[in-house]
Amino acid sequence: MAKTIDRRRLLSRSAVLAPAAGLAALLSADVADADIEGRAHSLIGTWHVDIVFPGPNPPEKGLFLFTNTGLVICTNTRIRDLGLGKWTARGSSRFDFTFRHHMFMPDGTWVGTLDIAHSGSVTQNTFSSSGTGTVYDTSGNQTETIESRTTAVRY
Repeated sequence: MAKTIDRRRLLSRSAVLAPAAGLAALLSADVADADIEGRAHSLIGTWHVDIVFPGPNPPEKGLFLFTNTGLVICTNTRIRDLGLGKWTARGSSRFDFTFRHHMFMPDGTWVGTLDIAHSGSVTQNTFSSSGTGTVYDTSGNQTETIESRTTAVRY
């Protein structure tokens, strides 16, 4: 007996599987692009971070995760939105990372993005980095660049 194909069921399963397949492809590409030296780098893991800025800007706290595939996932007390990016080893104790946060008003209105680019050094249980945060409005126009320094403790 031939089995009939239920299009609705097929499409609903495809809708569920397509994002998962996309994520798997992204992670596979990330693994392929990851720096070989970075796979055993001491930066890999979870970190409690303190972020400071020059001038009157108040300091922030955050949580960062650096994966063995070169992925950075982070959040902080000011933006409170997930930041996603990548990191690269630059020797056994040096590294660079970049990530992007979306920025929202208290009512949920999207107001732009913040792109972070830092370079730093790591020991077994601490890291420090410095770099810039560049703010873009919703049209992609650069509106501000702010320097920052980060210190972190592994947890």
